[in-house]
Amino acid sequence: MKHNMHYELTSMADTPETFSYAEDYSFWIPMIEYFFVYADSFEIHCWKEESAKFEDIVNELPNVKRDDDGQLLIANGQLNEKAKELILTRSLDAKGRLKWFSVFLERQGELLFSSEHYGMELIGYELNAEQIAFLEKVLPKDVRMFEW
Repeated sequence: MKHNMHYELTSMADTPETFSYAEDYSFWIPMIEYFFVYADSFEIHCWKEESAKFEDIVNELPNVKRDDDGQLLIANGQLNEKAKELILTRSLDAKGRLKWFSVFLERQGELLFSSEHYGMELIGYELNAEQIAFLEKVLPKDVRMFEW
């Protein structure tokens, strides 16, 4: 049986920025690496005012498709070894916070998993029991969970 799951982090860092950040992102690397196994492509969204973060992606991954959607800069491409390495090693900033507004993983053109609002919201589509159990193990204990 497959489930659509929405997880919302509740422990937020005390920061002066406009956006909310999680208090702790220790879950993020193991979580995203876990879902790499199921995915074949990715999409990353950054705000236009964060163009340096976006340029970091497209400079490292010259084969990604670039798009501009109003206030968002979008990079997407195949989840090859180079893309996986970039996501694993460059997704967190010097303060240990997620750098990108949204990260989407897809499988055969279908959305599989997303990390949105700087990792404050995590959504899994058609997850099996093993995937849900993994998320419940790795995510912070005070996460809010919804199924639809």
